[in-house]
Amino acid sequence: MVLFYCDLSSWSQSGATPIPPLTIKRKRSQNELSPQELGLLENSWNPNIMRRLMAERFQRGASLWVVKWEEQIAGYGWTLPGATMEPHFFPIGIHDVHLFDFRIFPEYRGRRINPSLVGHILYELATDGKSRVFIEAEEWNQAQLSSLSRTPFRPLGLALRFRILGKTIVIWSAAPLPTQIG
Repeated sequence: MVLFYCDLSSWSQSGATPIPPLTIKRKRSQNELSPQELGLLENSWNPNIMRRLMAERFQRGASLWVVKWEEQIAGYGWTLPGATMEPHFFPIGIHDVHLFDFRIFPEYRGRRINPSLVGHILYELATDGKSRVFIEAEEWNQAQLSSLSRTPFRPLGLALRFRILGKTIVIWSAAPLPTQIG
């Protein structure tokens, strides 16, 4: 995995307002989702698993950020302040936020929606007084790496994480980080 961070205290906070036809809404509970939004999100993968994941995430205090293109859901991403949903590569502080499970639906890819979504989220988190934000991407996921290169995120390191007998093991790579990702 390639791990990234953004220090919100040194970020310029430009580009926080989505440019039409994009709109971005933060959802803090499943009750804030319209039936159409809920149905589309549940059916974007395995509906039973998505229902369980959404309930668990909202219960833990995560926010779902829904991005729309001309009023149609184009994608989403999750944020969780002060923690991660599963064991992470390192501890997250109380003023830190973890971004995870971002998805732009195939018919909307190539429109730079993800960098707009991430930029808007970073602005909102800075406004909320958060200090650092972390996200990771698979090393093979060139689309995600390219998208993150258009955001204020900077590479932090390369690491491999796995679990053995209930313990999380992290191996940091000695390989140099790419100077330009994407």
